[in-house]
Amino acid sequence: MIRKISISLFLFLLIDTSSAQAQNFDQWFEDDVMRVDLMFSGTAHESTYAFSGLKKEPHYSGSRTVLVDPFDYGDHKFEVSDAESGTLIYSFTYCTLFREWQTTMEAQTVRRAYNHVLRFPWPKAAIKVEVFDRSWQGDFVSSWSGHFDPASIYADPSMPALFESVDLEINGLPEEKIDILFLAEGYTENEMVKFLADAERSAGYIFSEEPFKSRRESFNIRAVKSVSKDSGTDIPGQSVWKNTILNSSFFTFGIERYMTTMDYASVCDVAANAHYDQIYILVNTDKYGGGGMYNLYSISAADNLESRAVVIHEFGHAFGGLADEYYNSAVAYTDFFNLEAEPWNPNLTTLVDFDAKWKSMLKADTPIPTPQEEKFNAIIGVYEGGGYVAKDVYRPMIDCRMHTNDAVFCPVCADALVQMINRFSGQ
Repeated sequence: MIRKISISLFLFLLIDTSSAQAQNFDQWFEDDVMRVDLMFSGTAHESTYAFSGLKKEPHYSGSRTVLVDPFDYGDHKFEVSDAESGTLIYSFTYCTLFREWQTTMEAQTVRRAYNHVLRFPWPKAAIKVEVFDRSWQGDFVSSWSGHFDPASIYADPSMPALFESVDLEINGLPEEKIDILFLAEGYTENEMVKFLADAERSAGYIFSEEPFKSRRESFNIRAVKSVSKDSGTDIPGQSVWKNTILNSSFFTFGIERYMTTMDYASVCDVAANAHYDQIYILVNTDKYGGGGMYNLYSISAADNLESRAVVIHEFGHAFGGLADEYYNSAVAYTDFFNLEAEPWNPNLTTLVDFDAKWKSMLKADTPIPTPQEEKFNAIIGVYEGGGYVAKDVYRPMIDCRMHTNDAVFCPVCADALVQMINRFSGQ
């Protein structure tokens, strides 16, 4: 297992994590979850947020010692502060499908709205919640804020989508482990036995590969038997429409293999039945496809011949914040990366601030950029092409799990995943 990280990243984690650990969970929070529902709307050029509701959920699963997110990842961040003192008591970074949509051609002429959910431990006193969006230049800019006082608000504690949850593998307390929760999508009541078998097999895929294989004890695995009326999922390009619990679909943004759900509120309704840090939506189909967004959800087909590779790849996105390293496959995005700013993803660089990435892992004689020649096949370098573009964005290895289905995680990606495992498991 490779644990070497850059000095700059190590110092960042050390300083920021120490600050986060200064927060006292019992001082600020109770065991339940405050869920703030928002609507994101806009075009390619602007976005707005609107409050749409508040709920109380029963299962807070995150760390009780690291309450402030130590990673500067994601396209969005929200912060929770004590209203009286202004003390930052919680933060979380993440991505959304809405932000991806903003980079498509449709967003140039059409205005859309997506639902979204913010979740954090239930506060004991009045709080301010503030949402930040990452700008084109790479910094976080405040976009929305709201104030909530648990002593005076009404929060619905009912479960709008009540389903049975099953413990598949429990290695410790939720706050000390990374809790993966599989949700059934497109499975009827009579297909729940199949779903549980599919979930166990899919979990096995994740833990068949390093660095997850060596750190399996850092995870808990659960499943929610969320029943759909129909079996399968929507395939709009083939005029196939199904009535499913999470409203998943192929052909996201017109790309056949890109399977997602735009109904994140329903995803959270179902996931509220159990503890979770990571949501994995397992879709009852043999059609190739899937998707993954950092700290949002992973989704993939249960029965495709490439399901093992897809499950691991998408979990790399959602759990580790890893970017796609391919550049020669059809995507819907335009200008996904600002070439004059450093990508936040740990496995891509524009060389604007390469010192903050994997530069310390290079051998002294490795050229930058690194030629894509056979002699460099096993060498950590700086290879042009990644993040959906062929020029001026660079990846760490000629091949990697985030580049093709035939590879495993490269040392840079594996190291980023180890750091994330350590963050959530308190190591």
